[in-house]
Amino acid sequence: MINTNSKPYVLILREIERASLLKKILIENNINVIIEPLYKIQPIEFKSINFLNYQSLLITSVNTVKILSQKFSKEELNTIKTYCVGKVTEKYALEAGFNCIKTNSNSGITLAKNVIKKSTYSNKKILMIGATVLAYDPTEIFKKANLEVEKIHIYKKIPYHSLSEKSLDLLNKGKINNIIIYSPETAKIFLKLAKGLNTKNIIITCLGNRTEKILTENKWKKIQVLKNTELKRIANKIINSII
Repeated sequence: MINTNSKPYVLILREIERASLLKKILIENNINVIIEPLYKIQPIEFKSINFLNYQSLLITSVNTVKILSQKFSKEELNTIKTYCVGKVTEKYALEAGFNCIKTNSNSGITLAKNVIKKSTYSNKKILMIGATVLAYDPTEIFKKANLEVEKIHIYKKIPYHSLSEKSLDLLNKGKINNIIIYSPETAKIFLKLAKGLNTKNIIITCLGNRTEKILTENKWKKIQVLKNTELKRIANKIINSII
């Protein structure tokens, strides 16, 4: 039996559902994984929505699916073509009754490009529903394609005041090799929570140049940026950084 205490640790700063597939791959490669969201989800009031008034819907998180499925029937959710970022979000959306259009989108920008390809140039807007702060806002790319987008915020993220005891213990003992950060917002929260901790030898694997910029400005030494967001590529990047 392998002693799990001797295996490297990876800390994924993301919602549990969205990090589960990456966790599975890393565990299969003999890596310990901790998933730690850095904020709680708080639904907020939003205006009445008639999905028939829009040509398509963009969803970038499982949280959006959960909140909408509590407010609308499966029949209502099925009336609009829906595009999701990632297989996990799509899985939850299909189970909730959304009329999901299959794509290979793994990020907000690839999703937006797929939506543009399949959109009709009618007077109906594209609807984007999600958090008050988005990792990627596709408004400009839609404008360039002469498509109107309407954003509706249905929840906000409330940052936690500290990391979990387990993460704090492993960080202080220097046992975490790699931290995965998916958004600028998460990077800012983590840097605040990690002040004074033993982090100098940790590699951060991050998504996007905006996230990298925040880490660089805060003098983080070891950063690798994900250019390809396909799940196996992400896993291989992390595995190779540990070997």
